[in-house]
Amino acid sequence: MSIQTVLTSTVVAGLVAAFISWWISERRIAIENVTQERAKWRERIREKAVETHDAIIRADEEALSRVRAQFRLLLNPFHDEDRAIVVAASVSEVERETQAEEFSLRVALLLKHDWERAKREARPFLFRGCSPRRVPYEEYFQKASR
Repeated sequence: MSIQTVLTSTVVAGLVAAFISWWISERRIAIENVTQERAKWRERIREKAVETHDAIIRADEEALSRVRAQFRLLLNPFHDEDRAIVVAASVSEVERETQAEEFSLRVALLLKHDWERAKREARPFLFRGCSPRRVPYEEYFQKASR
């Protein structure tokens, strides 16, 4: 083996090792940032959910209007289940308890789905598996009432 072959191999191996090290570092930073932001988002959703539940029980239209606006800013306006959460954050004089329960269950399903996504994204690329499916409220309610 010539000295040139050895030096070329060493340089190539060094470049590959540097690239892999950089990629791992960038991935770790991205995962940490996304995970931290998602944790903050879930906490804000929990806080707003408690406020909303209380406002539904009290039939406080002003508070409900405020938290509905906050939920619209925190949730995905293009997802049917997220829009249903905003709709569920309303009050009907007859069924306040039922409405509060539906709202709480919808938010719980949202938080569970996000938690499963965060756990999946934190796994190594080769072990991620399929994206977790978000269980619609109606499907959950049908299974729970059996």
